[in-house]
Amino acid sequence: MMMRYLSGLCLLLITSLSAAAQKPDRELHFTSSIQQLITVYKGTIFVNARKAFQFPADNINYKSKRNRLIEDGKSVFLFLEVDGSPKKNKLYVFSIDHSHADSVLTAIASDVKDWDRDGNLEFGGSEAPETYPSADSMYYVPSRFYEIKKGKITYDAELTETTDKKVNGVFLADPLDSNGKPRVISKSRKRS
Repeated sequence: MMMRYLSGLCLLLITSLSAAAQKPDRELHFTSSIQQLITVYKGTIFVNARKAFQFPADNINYKSKRNRLIEDGKSVFLFLEVDGSPKKNKLYVFSIDHSHADSVLTAIASDVKDWDRDGNLEFGGSEAPETYPSADSMYYVPSRFYEIKKGKITYDAELTETTDKKVNGVFLADPLDSNGKPRVISKSRKRS
């Protein structure tokens, strides 16, 4: 009788622990330093239990380590990685303020870190390059980086230019032609 009781207790304990350890696949929870409760559930952002934003489709990558809350000064930013098939995933950035979630921008999904060691957090990147049919040329692959500075998110021109020079061998301020297609550059520029 005692053995049956102990085995039943062990089974109950194992079942409860595994149920407690499981996190729903389509749910995220964050708390800001000023105790704003942010929940992302099935494509909807809730701030302090109020619906703040609804995605047209739930394509959030809930398991991504890039989903996070970043605070800078009094500003609170929510970063969510969204599936961007067939191209690269995107980062949707929201400003969280008094039960509101305002969409700030969309960028190429990347880690949010101090990429250029200037003391500010940056994020962004470039799309996957298309293959150019000639061996001596390639499409210019423009990048776009942003930084969090003094409670605002701004375009990081310096990191964008440095990255483009490293990837393409040159920086083009206007990377698209008149038809909206990437410009073609010589691969010899990339080697120099």
